[in-house]
Amino acid sequence: MKIKNKILLLVSSVITVILIGILGFNHFTFEKYYLSVKKKNLLTVAEKLKNPNIYIDFAKVEEENNIKIFLTKHEFLDESNFPLNKTEINDILTKKSVIYKITNEEYSPDRKLLLVTKYDKELLLVMVASLTSVIEPVEAINRIYIRIILIALAFGYLLSLILSRILSEPIISMGNTAKKVADMDFSEKFNFSSNDEIGELGRNLNIMEMNLKRNFDILKKDIELEKENDKMRKEFISNISHELKTPIAIINNYAEGLKEGIADDEESRNFYLDTILEETANMNDFVNSLLFLSRSERNFLEFNLVNFDIREIIKSEIKRLNKIYPEKKFRLIFKGHRFFGDVDQFSMIIKNFLDNACKYSEDDNIEITTSDNYFAIKNRSSIPEENLKNLWIPFYRADTARERKNGTGLGLAIVKDLLEKQKFVFGTYKEKEYIIFWLKGGDKWKI
Repeated sequence: MKIKNKILLLVSSVITVILIGILGFNHFTFEKYYLSVKKKNLLTVAEKLKNPNIYIDFAKVEEENNIKIFLTKHEFLDESNFPLNKTEINDILTKKSVIYKITNEEYSPDRKLLLVTKYDKELLLVMVASLTSVIEPVEAINRIYIRIILIALAFGYLLSLILSRILSEPIISMGNTAKKVADMDFSEKFNFSSNDEIGELGRNLNIMEMNLKRNFDILKKDIELEKENDKMRKEFISNISHELKTPIAIINNYAEGLKEGIADDEESRNFYLDTILEETANMNDFVNSLLFLSRSERNFLEFNLVNFDIREIIKSEIKRLNKIYPEKKFRLIFKGHRFFGDVDQFSMIIKNFLDNACKYSEDDNIEITTSDNYFAIKNRSSIPEENLKNLWIPFYRADTARERKNGTGLGLAIVKDLLEKQKFVFGTYKEKEYIIFWLKGGDKWKI
């Protein structure tokens, strides 16, 4: 049964029981109660009338108490109106007893209550009180109570509906909210403002829902992150296998060729040997990059943070690259040059930025801008802007057609990790047909 119906049934039952109880009291008990009170009242009046020291006006007493008073000898009692037998009369005369009698035991409308007691040696005191005055009002009251019960039941039903709505609606609302929370749906809140226990329960339910939602979101993000990490680990292993497979195959094929005497002259043999040495060098660089990235991610690197001049590192790297890429033109804009960080690690960072610019620039112009704790490098590139965030991922290549000799694919991943360790912010963005890589020291790093 719903709580709304339970409240309705409970209130209606209480009202019905109370009103039926009042009706039953009037019908079965009120007359007896009234008769007891009437007897006590007659006895009190009788005691006063028998007191010889008090003057009593019988007419006044009759009027005040709505009774009739008779003084008579017992032989004059009329048995039809005063139904006393000889034994009762004898008890009155000898034992001074008080006898009560109700005339007309059939409960006709003219019933009377009689009190008979000894007044003096010869006379009996007879007091008669009518009971008709109580019977008719009680019957009228009972008829009124029946109407009142019907009206009260109708009113109680209406009141029950209102009360059940007031009490059940917030409980139903809490139930709906709790059900949705159980289904991991946190879209519904309990909206009921009151300072009672229901309101307090609702507020606690909202707090619980908010905490569950926060923890669920955190758990969901953790699961998604774990899935992403697992995917990245698989891709990482796949990329490592791919990067090592090609040079190993080349070395193996060229070594077999030399063994089988495929190179007849010195120049051919030197070509095969130089290729093998180049591939082993590339593999060595690749493995060293992997080891360096692993050590950095596990916080095995130590940083010696000092103030230094970034210009010295940039000029040294440009001098090295001029021998490799003599056609490249570097434009330097030094608005400031003081940096705070690890000099050796920054040499690797600047080296990676300049190597990438030289390898992947679509023209020969490269622009470098610095200010205090700020560095940016700009070159022409057709990489789509939506791919820029992926450039920091290990082994990512925006152009899959690039030759593998262009690099290991770990350079920017190493740069990202080193910059994060030294609390630098960094990023990349497009400006028309140019791509710009930048980094900047945080506010906590003082120059």
